[in-house]
This record gives sequence, structure tokens and C-alpha cells, in this order.
Amino acid sequence: MPDSHLDVFVVGAGVIGLSTAIRALEAGFDVTIFAEWFPGDEKNIAAASCWAGADHVSGIAASDDLMYTLEKETFDELMKLLKKDPLIPVMVRPHMRYTQAVRPDDKLKNEHLSRFYSDFRLLNASELPETVVCGAMFSTLCIDVPRYLPYLMNRFVASGGRAFRTKLPSISALFSEKDRPPLTAFPATTSTTPPTFSPVPVINCTGLGALSLGDVLDTAMYPTRGEILIIRAPWANRDCTFHWEDGHTSYMIPRQSGDVVLGGTFQPDDWHSHSRPETVQLIKQRCIQAFPELLPSGTNDLEVIEECVGFRPTRKGGVRLEIGSLAGVKIIPVVHNYGHGGAGYQSSWGSANLAVELLKSVVQASNVPTTM
Repeated sequence: MPDSHLDVFVVGAGVIGLSTAIRALEAGFDVTIFAEWFPGDEKNIAAASCWAGADHVSGIAASDDLMYTLEKETFDELMKLLKKDPLIPVMVRPHMRYTQAVRPDDKLKNEHLSRFYSDFRLLNASELPETVVCGAMFSTLCIDVPRYLPYLMNRFVASGGRAFRTKLPSISALFSEKDRPPLTAFPATTSTTPPTFSPVPVINCTGLGALSLGDVLDTAMYPTRGEILIIRAPWANRDCTFHWEDGHTSYMIPRQSGDVVLGGTFQPDDWHSHSRPETVQLIKQRCIQAFPELLPSGTNDLEVIEECVGFRPTRKGGVRLEIGSLAGVKIIPVVHNYGHGGAGYQSSWGSANLAVELLKSVVQASNVPTTM
């Protein structure tokens, strides 16, 4: 906890940026978010958070202790929030995991999931659909993304945070009167007075933007393209994953609104920003086959609301959560918090916790002056 209020800038307003900004406010910092995209804006292909179908189903390697901690802390925080406020756009649902072929890592995967979800159990043969050789079930969390992001934004603003819309060529441009792009206060209830732009700590939550941000230029970043369908199916209340024998994965994620997310694709380094008709048909065909409740008796086709494409901000070597620096700039303390791939929502609060701990150590080491 800082002795007195210290300005901190967070760059990025996706699920990682917003969660981190809230945690920094709770730690006693004065926080300002700078971002090009905010919750409530029209969907933008560059903003991964707005496209996501978000549930909490850990897909990490059993040996990845960092991601285990980030995901476990996030699960615990979401459960705590849900108990405190049952109206938040998060709900507990049974997750069914079906597999058509036994894989060498299944035993390790099941051990990992059983450590993560307290009611995890393997399905009996009588509980398995045709063509499925093994399966499991456990209770997990489903997040209604179009409602959850505004919830985070409103919570940030209500706690005293400020936010400005801008398109930054670099992080250091914030501190240069000559290079700083125009700023627009967002939302209307936020203070319209910009902070003082003396060098202050920055938390970089730019996701895939870290690839092109002028003083970061992280070439380890790449997109993993995801294509999904949003359908109307309020009767579907299971969260499901179906692993096909050919290696393809289908999933359905229910939302509080009654919409359901169907997927999916995992296409590394694919920058195609529009849906592909053949992929849409494959998702529909496979999901109907895997999850027959999507088509109740008397229904001929899915009620598709939207076809979506998004880029998961993936990083070679995994998430970057560390104290770093900016290219050519030494006086601005930076904490990097990006590169979560498809695990942004399910690791968001754990990542925020660690980022703020790193921020505190940066402040202590840098003797950054506080403002009263």
C-alpha cells in the first residue's frame, strides 16, 4: 500500500487491463487507463476480449505452476464475487468433457483438473454418448462477456478510476507533449482532467498490441485465430467440450443472457479477420452432432445471431508478467502483463494480483515520488 497516492497508468482496457486497473485502485494507487478500445464500443478485431467465449476450464500443462496459480486465484475470486453479488454476469454450470480417442496425456490432464475443480469426476460408460470413449464432469464458471466487461468498467469508474481513449504509437508517447496523441475522456462520468504526465509507473496490458507498440515490439507475440458462432438457445445450460478423434475440438458455452457460444478454431498466425463459410458450416455441423440439445425436437436449424472472428493474443514462451523496460527509455518503470492467449478471462484476476505485486516492488525500488 503506497504511503500516499501515486499515479499509475494502465495501457489497455480488455479483461486483463480492467482487472489489473481495479486491483491497483484497491491497492491505493491513483489509476488512469489509456486505450483505443473500451467496453461498449463496436466490436474491434484488434480487441480480443470483446470476442471471447469465456468459461473457466483449465487447459494448461500440469507442470505450469505459474498459470495454475493465476487460474486458481481467478476462479476463487470469481466465486467470491458471485457469492457477494449474485447478479454479476457470471454463473456456475456443469462442464462436460468428452473425448473420442484416448490420448497419452489424458491421465495427467485428469489429475490436473481434479486438483483444480473440487467436484471433478470421471464419467461412467453408461453416461457417455455414442462414439465417446471417455469423459469427465465438474462444476465451473461461465462468463457473459458482453455484460462482464461493462461490469468491470463500471466498477473501475465507481472506485475513482479515470480513463482516456487514445491510439498510442508507443507507451513513452504518453510522456512526450510532442508525441502524445489526442485524449478523450471515457466514459462521460470520468474526470475529464488528464493526469500529470511526469514519468510514473506503467502497466502494459496491450495484448496483441505489444507486437506493434513502438517501444515494446514483442516479436514473440502472434495471433491465434478463433472463429465462433453466437446462437440463441436459452434452454442449453451445460458448458461442454468435445475432443474429436481427428484432433478438432468443439465447444459450447452458455451465457446468462440465453445466448450460447459455439466453437471453435485454433489457428496460429492466421490474420484473416472475416468468417469463412466452410468453417461456419463445420462448427454448426459438429456442435449439433456433439451437443444434440442445441436442436430441440421440431427445430430444423440453429438460430445464429452472429458469426465472430477474434485473435487470441498468444506469446511464444507464455504470458509475459514481469518488470521490464521500454526500448530506448529508462526512466519509466514498466510492468508487462500480456500474452495470455485464450486464457485471458480465466487467468485475469490472478494476473492482476501478480502485476500489482510487481508494481509495488517497482515503486519501492525506483523511489518514485508520490503525489498528495
